[in-house]
Amino acid sequence: MPSQRFAGIQVIDSKGAVIGNVKDVSVDFKNKGLAFRVTTKARTEVDVPWDDVLSVEDVVLLKKEVDLAVAPTTVPVPPIVQATVICPSCGASAPSQAKFCPRCGTALK
Repeated sequence: MPSQRFAGIQVIDSKGAVIGNVKDVSVDFKNKGLAFRVTTKARTEVDVPWDDVLSVEDVVLLKKEVDLAVAPTTVPVPPIVQATVICPSCGASAPSQAKFCPRCGTALK
């Protein structure tokens, strides 16, 4: 099964608290283990070992409660910054890679 199937699935602990969403699946070949890399609501990442997973259906349900305040593998996630340009003709905002204004069609530099 491709790992992309799990991306975006909500992760819930045993108390019903939403932990975050699956970002990716990691494989530890040395120890023969799997883990979900989860992006939390606090914009951090935490690895959830496969042994802590109770069920995977519409959501990933964990066997235990997760206290994100003490998660040992928490990694800060930098905020996503998308550069934009302003159209000189109509003042609309467009992504920096855009060649034309999405509102009026003026060529952007």
